[in-house]
Parts: sequence; structure tokens; C-alpha cells
Amino acid sequence: MAESHIILLPQADYFQWVRATRAYVLAFGVNTTPDPVKAGEFMNITVGISPNGYPEQGDIEAWLKARFASARIDPVRINFPEELESTLQARVASGERYGAAVVTSSTTTSTTTTSTTTSTTSTPADDGAFKLYWPTDYAVITQAFGANPEIYSKWGLPGHEGVDIRAPMNTNIYGGYEGTVFAVENNPDVHPYGKHVRILHKDGYRTVYAHLAQTLVQVGEKVKAKQMIGKADSTGNSTGSHLHLTLKKDGATARKETKFLGDVIDPTPFLIYPDK
Repeated sequence: MAESHIILLPQADYFQWVRATRAYVLAFGVNTTPDPVKAGEFMNITVGISPNGYPEQGDIEAWLKARFASARIDPVRINFPEELESTLQARVASGERYGAAVVTSSTTTSTTTTSTTTSTTSTPADDGAFKLYWPTDYAVITQAFGANPEIYSKWGLPGHEGVDIRAPMNTNIYGGYEGTVFAVENNPDVHPYGKHVRILHKDGYRTVYAHLAQTLVQVGEKVKAKQMIGKADSTGNSTGSHLHLTLKKDGATARKETKFLGDVIDPTPFLIYPDK
């Protein structure tokens, strides 16, 4: 989505930098800003990093990551506007929006079984690495991983143990990656997650999709990436309709890769944001 993406540019000679982004802006419908704080309001930040480009912030990439933990930072290291222009034009030519992978348009598949409906976000070229396609139709994180430790400490947690993603009531919830359903809870009152679905993926990754109104898959079912697996709601320990997404990696806690028990890790680096 264009509204989830911004290009952050150095303040000095700002309009020269703006001209360098023209082809990219026209191709993808994004905006530019010289204000790092304003950029932090967006989920995806492409930042032009030039020597002394952000004197107040210093290391702008580190500054952004420290203050906007849920944002996806796409650093472009250049010295002159002409270099930025060349880099972005190359991305336009290849269809690459955020700098992570080439994207191509995907389609919506409809069948008589509702659980085989797929989302319509663009699909980066599959390099075989585990990833999480966006699991709702709304590209907004409403609560980041690890947020609000003062709230979650009463449950023995160092912070929020997943990410909350916008999902109005009865909207579609999609599986983030191919795998096998290993647990489904259809009783809204027996678990803090309410109605939820759990999927086992390759390499020991597991995902949990919580607070659902309805589950649309069964234990043992093999699902595809972006297949519809449920409908959103606010069941369980929740105060408003949304999707809570938890990611686990087998052995992560024992290897001290996370401060969370239960092998819970941050899903944010694996998420692929919709591009339109």
C-alpha cells in the first residue's frame, strides 16, 4: 500500500534529492519527506543515506530502528542525488519496491471451499527462505513485538509476545507461509488467544493466529501461503477486533536467541508488507 511507505531524504539540498526519486514515486505512488519523525509514522521507510545527511540523528538507520521498532527500514547508501536516481530507476525497471525482493502480481483464487481463498498481495520471488506473507488485508501493525512490558510483566512476559495487525471483525485471515495445521481451538473461552489456529512450517517455525471469529481449517490440513484460514474477531483476552500473530522457532529459548519462553521470537523481520 502506498500509504504504508515513505522515502526519507536528507534535508540539505532536499529538492535535488526529491527530483532523484521522481521515477520511483510515479511508479509506486509513495511520498517523500526530510523529517525522520514524520517518516516514523509509516510501516516501510526507504531512507537515502548519504555522508552527514542527518546531522541531528547521526546514524539514521540506527536512529530509526531504535525509535520505530515495528517499521521496516530499507537503507539506500549513496553519495549524490544522481546515485540515488540510478538506484531507484533500477528498482522501477525490475519491479522492486522495498529493496527486499522483486515483486510480481499475484491473483485471487476462488473455489467452492472458502479456506482455499488466497490474499492478493504481490509475491516476492521465492528464494527458499522462511518468510511471512501479510496475514490480513490491512497493512497496519497496531501493537509491536515486545511493546508495553509494563502491561505484560504481570503474566511473566518481557513484552508483547507477537504483533497485533489491523483486522476488522469478520475480515479475512491468511496463513503466512505453507505448512501443516497442528492445532485448532474453536472454543472462545478456554485460552487467552480465544479461537485460534496454529501452523507448523519448515525449519521448526510455528505460527499462531489468534482472537478469531471463525476457524476455516482442520488439524492435519496442509495449507498454502496466503490461504484463508479464518475470520477476524476479538475472542479470548482481547479488547477489539484484530489479528494477534505469534511466531515461534524450535529451540530459540534454549539457544538464548530470545528473552521469551516457549521459543517465541519477533515475527517482524519475516513479514512481507503489501506493496499496493
